[in-house]
Amino acid sequence: MKVDVLTETVIAAPCERVAVYAADPVHAPEWYADIESVQWLTPPRVGVGSRVAFVARFLGRRLAYTYEVTAYESGSRLVMRTAEGPFPMETTYTWSRTAKGRPEPA
Repeated sequence: MKVDVLTETVIAAPCERVAVYAADPVHAPEWYADIESVQWLTPPRVGVGSRVAFVARFLGRRLAYTYEVTAYESGSRLVMRTAEGPFPMETTYTWSRTAKGRPEPA
């Protein structure tokens, strides 16, 4: 069974700054509630082939898995897939400006 989840957030900060911060897996526990810890398994610079070990809580259970970066376009897109873990996962992050180049009021 395939499950797709889409979340969109407008952040009141320059797109480039948000992308640099969010693309660094070490920051994930700060903004992603279910991520407990992150450990680089390759030198800590995001790029295709980078591997990162995550520990998360999901539905009350501890989940340990390793993501490998399969695509990276600095400032616009990051794709990671499980290299090791209890089930296959893929996460894609994209960053872009709003139509006016800044967050729009709700």
